Amino acid sequence: MGEIQHRTELRATNDTSRTAWRTPQEVTSERFANARSRRDTCTVNAEAKDDALPLLALVYGSLSLEQPLRRLTEASQGICRLLWVLPFDRKDARVAIRLLKAEGEIEGDVVDASKMSPAEAAEAIRAYHPHGITCFIDETIAWTADVADLLGLPFHSRRTATALTDKFEQRNALRAYGLPTPDFWKAEEVANDDVLTEVVQKVGLPVVLKPRRGVAGKDTEPLRSREELRAAAASVASDTMLIEGYIPDPATPLTGPGSAPFASVELAVSRGSISILGVTGRTPLAAPFRETGQLFPADVAPSTRSGLIATAIDAARALEVTTGVLHVEIKPTDDGPVVIEVNGRPGGGLVHHFIKRATGVDLLQLMMRLALGGSFDLPLPESPSDVGFMFWVQPALDVHRITSVEGLERVQEIPGVEHVALPPAAAPGSPFTWRTGSLGYVAEVSGTARDHEDARRIREQVLATIVVSGD
Repeated sequence: MGEIQHRTELRATNDTSRTAWRTPQEVTSERFANARSRRDTCTVNAEAKDDALPLLALVYGSLSLEQPLRRLTEASQGICRLLWVLPFDRKDARVAIRLLKAEGEIEGDVVDASKMSPAEAAEAIRAYHPHGITCFIDETIAWTADVADLLGLPFHSRRTATALTDKFEQRNALRAYGLPTPDFWKAEEVANDDVLTEVVQKVGLPVVLKPRRGVAGKDTEPLRSREELRAAAASVASDTMLIEGYIPDPATPLTGPGSAPFASVELAVSRGSISILGVTGRTPLAAPFRETGQLFPADVAPSTRSGLIATAIDAARALEVTTGVLHVEIKPTDDGPVVIEVNGRPGGGLVHHFIKRATGVDLLQLMMRLALGGSFDLPLPESPSDVGFMFWVQPALDVHRITSVEGLERVQEIPGVEHVALPPAAAPGSPFTWRTGSLGYVAEVSGTARDHEDARRIREQVLATIVVSGD
């Protein structure tokens, strides 16, 4: 869960030769103890708050995927008041908001729209007279677009929201704009032998099977034979999966050593004007398509960086994005950059931290300002002289249960490492499947390196030190 912290954290104590191990229960207890000690202060602040601030309807869909509730409250300070809107029937989010409101951690009214149609939700929200509406994760974008349209508030149009959250429709929109895409088919269509033959003849094998709506590489896999392709096509539900050709690697690598052959461009769109926030690199994928880390800035030549940025801007225009923050994943190839996918929200991992460190821009605050009709225009930022990194340690492909994760205390001693976290998936006895995608990692290590070569050495040390056992 998000605000009620589930990750075990490993941090240095005052004695730099030792580390402190904090369980999820200790983190949670400490957080609520601190909240109680701040209750009087929070009450005073609530009484003194500026009621003239605009009201933002913040659609909050999942405690496990969203930003922490208190982090959102902190981001809103001096910008807006918050109206919490809960679109889905998820007890954890409702309970967390109730508890944190009682403890003085967060403020604002709550609209439980979990049993409402978009039209009913719009009427319930309208009663509060909001000035804007926004959301922060993929699964709430389409719902928020429906409600925003009914309220007449700025957000992605319904057409744009569909293109941002349905990869089949997204590829159609990119191709119609003239951008190159891999050839693609609805997975269920490939159950027809004639279509299957067309796929193999046109793009060869392997092909990639992925959800039309999904994140973090969940259930994404290569299909290496006609038999695998036929079986997959026959087993999927209609309109749920996509089959596409593999985007080829360039003959000469266009990303630096220790980097995956793709990167992401972080964009802000303000009233149709597009600003570049940065270009984030990736470390090599774990099979089949699980991410293992981020590097900021990306290790690419200036010419490659320019091509990635130009393609990201074209992708934003192809999807007719007029406001918001985008995370555009792109692969440079011999024939030019190819869009992997466009996400209608900030990038995951530590992208928000990297951007704030490099530009001073807080992405959550930026999204709130944009949702309230604010404008934004950032000159192309210079790349930082050092490199921020975040590494995810992924279990082996054939592991089904985590038995232990060792070496975390020693990783904290590696120069450059600033933070180590252990997610719930790393607890001994936890089940594991690669189908979880990138978010099935069992350790997160982040910090700052002198340059990309130093970051590569640190990653090698991290992977040599953390030992994941499973069966």
